[in-house]
Amino acid sequence: MRTRNAEVGTRSGRGGSAPYLDLSLTFRVPRSAFRILFLLLLASRAEAQVDPSGTWRTLHTPHFRIHFRPAYRDAALVEAREAERSYGLLATELHPPRGVVDITLADDIDAANGLTTVAPTNRITIFAAPPAGDHGLLFFDSWLRLVTTHELAHVFHLDRSRGLWDRLQRVFGRAPGLFPNEYQPSWVTEGLATYYESKFTNAGRVRGSFHTQVLGADRAAGASRSPWNATLFTRWADGLVPYAYGSRFLHYLAGAVGDSVVPRFAEATSAQLIPFRVGRQVARVAPGRTLAREWPRGTAPDLAGASAAPPAARVLDSLLRTEPVPRVSPDGRRVAYVRDDGKGTSMLRVLDAATGRPLAAHRVNGGVDYDWLGDTLVVTQLDFTSPWRIRSDLYRWVPGRAWRRMTHGARLVAPGAGGGQLAAIVLGPASGRPTVPAPAVPRRAVWEDVTPSPDGRWVAGSRNVDGHWALVRWPVDSPDKAAVLLETGGSIADVVWTSGGELWFVADPTGVPQAYRWRDSGGAGGGGGGGKGGAQPLTNEPLGARAPAPLADGTLLYAALRARGWELRRVSALEGAAPVTFAKPLPFDSAPAVPISETGYTMWPSLRPHFWIPVFDDAGPTGRFGGPLTAGTDALGRFAYAADLLVSPQPFRASGDFALISSVLGNPTLDFSAWTSWADLGSPPSAPNVTLSELDRYAALGASFVTRRWRSLASVRLAAELERFDYVTIPDTALAAVCPGCDAQSLVGGSVTLTLTRLVNGALSISPEDGFAWSATYRRREEPGTSRWSNELRSRLALYARVPGLGGFAHHVLALRLLVGGTNGPLGTLFRVGGVAPQGVNVFFAPTLSATRAFPLRGYASGELRGERAAAGSVEYRLPLALVGRAVGHLPVGIDRVWLNLFAEAGDAWAPGTSPRLTRLRSTGLELAGRVTLSYDFPLSVRLGVAQPLAAPPSGAARRPQVYAALASDF
Repeated sequence: MRTRNAEVGTRSGRGGSAPYLDLSLTFRVPRSAFRILFLLLLASRAEAQVDPSGTWRTLHTPHFRIHFRPAYRDAALVEAREAERSYGLLATELHPPRGVVDITLADDIDAANGLTTVAPTNRITIFAAPPAGDHGLLFFDSWLRLVTTHELAHVFHLDRSRGLWDRLQRVFGRAPGLFPNEYQPSWVTEGLATYYESKFTNAGRVRGSFHTQVLGADRAAGASRSPWNATLFTRWADGLVPYAYGSRFLHYLAGAVGDSVVPRFAEATSAQLIPFRVGRQVARVAPGRTLAREWPRGTAPDLAGASAAPPAARVLDSLLRTEPVPRVSPDGRRVAYVRDDGKGTSMLRVLDAATGRPLAAHRVNGGVDYDWLGDTLVVTQLDFTSPWRIRSDLYRWVPGRAWRRMTHGARLVAPGAGGGQLAAIVLGPASGRPTVPAPAVPRRAVWEDVTPSPDGRWVAGSRNVDGHWALVRWPVDSPDKAAVLLETGGSIADVVWTSGGELWFVADPTGVPQAYRWRDSGGAGGGGGGGKGGAQPLTNEPLGARAPAPLADGTLLYAALRARGWELRRVSALEGAAPVTFAKPLPFDSAPAVPISETGYTMWPSLRPHFWIPVFDDAGPTGRFGGPLTAGTDALGRFAYAADLLVSPQPFRASGDFALISSVLGNPTLDFSAWTSWADLGSPPSAPNVTLSELDRYAALGASFVTRRWRSLASVRLAAELERFDYVTIPDTALAAVCPGCDAQSLVGGSVTLTLTRLVNGALSISPEDGFAWSATYRRREEPGTSRWSNELRSRLALYARVPGLGGFAHHVLALRLLVGGTNGPLGTLFRVGGVAPQGVNVFFAPTLSATRAFPLRGYASGELRGERAAAGSVEYRLPLALVGRAVGHLPVGIDRVWLNLFAEAGDAWAPGTSPRLTRLRSTGLELAGRVTLSYDFPLSVRLGVAQPLAAPPSGAARRPQVYAALASDF
């Protein structure tokens, strides 16, 4: 099951300091297939970042159910019209999807994005906030139009299933894995959606300049991607690659062969028995052409002089994964920019403008923008304001002194300062408005930049109204006297003033972005004039220049894109260049009215079961069970569930599982799990012809309270549980005669789990670093009607520290893990020491780094030692080996990055009253670990290790090296 996302994170990249979210589910779910399916549903649900609590409403149109909060009903009405418009246009080329499409219009995160899934039903989540500083998404006529067309193209494409796939779905329903187009590489799925977003709007990324920069930079470096490598690898340009390469190739193919080639390609792959084969279908729908031959022609833009750098340019920093937007202090002595090399956290760095010497630095989150207000940097950045909500707020920092948060949930982006005044943009659903008085514009207008002049008399900014981008200037106290200096169909961004009052900005009338200065017809460069004049180039960077920053000596700083990342450059400004002509805006056709009815939100249409999967469980003589498994979640994610029912015909018995997560309250999250299972206990020694079976019935109810920040998380889970064990014999025999201790047993109990984490992860990280993850669980169980009870306490602590190392694509990390546990009482269970860490499926949900009763210690068999007390420790040195980012030939398998783990471990388990010997088991070894991709884009962490025991196993087994393979990191 895949969730398709719109591309995000060019300037406002989150990779350098994203919150660590590799979090395990907190309650018991028994059967492995059951667990995996349930957690996959939870993963896609949690990725949506939608707060499902509170009041939601639904608009019903002919093809959609649009879910929204009453506070932004107007945006939902616009979305209803845009969705039906996009549906009608896409239906002229692609086969319409089955059923009604659910669209959730969310406004819980101050970042522009969207995501789509087709299993168990067709559903789209759209983040309503428009792009701010994101060049990959900035070129739009209407944000809701662009993102809706993109995501709906995914639905049309991925829902289409023909041939064997259609017949399987007729039997099993909309089961994950039965949608053939989901097996295509991401350059097909994302490229097709980006192609249609550009075809059916007046903007889109095929028309925009940013993808031209990405492709041109690769070509200039001789590093253009093949079809097998243009997928979601970590190496730069990371998530941008499939969008840029795929959309440009399909656009080229449509131009060379005809528009019908893209729909015919989608139809061909939807019936393909082996869905991974892409080139075969390209040749089929475009006779005489092959993927290998046409790919370089379609993905290598012809940019004159792209291989030559401007001779006077000086590179100040490079290999950056986030655009290093430079900002010069009012006195011209200091420069601030974000430095994100992908290895760890992003830093807001301050340099001496004359020498380039670093003066100060401060860690920042994602979505960062900033400007100088006197000697203070005003910063906006993203952070959690609740477990579900991420907002952009304002901070102040005097370099070398205190960092202060000034707002909470204010939704401020793009701060601009001048003349002692501060301006910013306030985000809202499909809107962005200035914090300072601005010219009256339609409500659908989106402002990108607003900046006061250095003397405080003028304000300038860029805005977009239905694809009409304008550079606007007005007196600070008279916004009604605003002058539109320039209006174009291309985007305008990065508006800044020079100390002398000139107005600079970035636009792309020549096909790649360059910095320009505005010249009034009378020769003035900034304030004054009636708006007549022209734009003169300041840069001639072959691959484009963004974010200009004027320096006192007449040079300027700017951000340039290269094949291995962003660069911060310094160059002399062009003088006397001829003014440039800008393309006129295209006419905008408003989406027509559609039939609409409104109701409250109803979960059942999306929550009900939509598929089943056959599952089997062989319990030997106790029974051979089989039956259906299903799962689902509603469109908002208020509830997610999985259930199975298995029956053994001989002997006739039934077992089953059920798990439910509810976020209807927002915080806490509620969970419920229950199962009935049979286990074969074999034959008692006194009755070899008798089969003894155990029936385990279990139920648990929990509530998790979570608080989150960008790098940290704290949670408390309270749970109650009930379990009963019964024993049955075949043939029916008196239990007392064959198993005197097999009495029915009922247990009740409860537990509390506390989790605290604070971790740093970069896009290239091979491990968490510079932080910790700690959890502790206390559990009490009692047997009603008796004096039998147990107390259990267990804890897990993991520490991570970046350490110096020789080279590598990521930081070297030293990791330490400590595990302790103790239990007492007649019902106490034993802890097990030994074995490779048990791996589960991790999801972005209900966080805990759950301490378990298994204490892994590599080099020994699982459970080599058992006791009521246990402790184990591990130390690992993790060092990067290679950032590969390539497919294995033409196979749908790739290698992303590879690293090495060197480890040593020790531990013991003992009984109360005896002395522990914590090195009773000890081992050392190494692991070759890596991140690979399956089915082109599905990431999987694997490791192959060898561990040498340093002490003889108490079981008497030989002390031989243990070779093993496992998923994910040991900790």
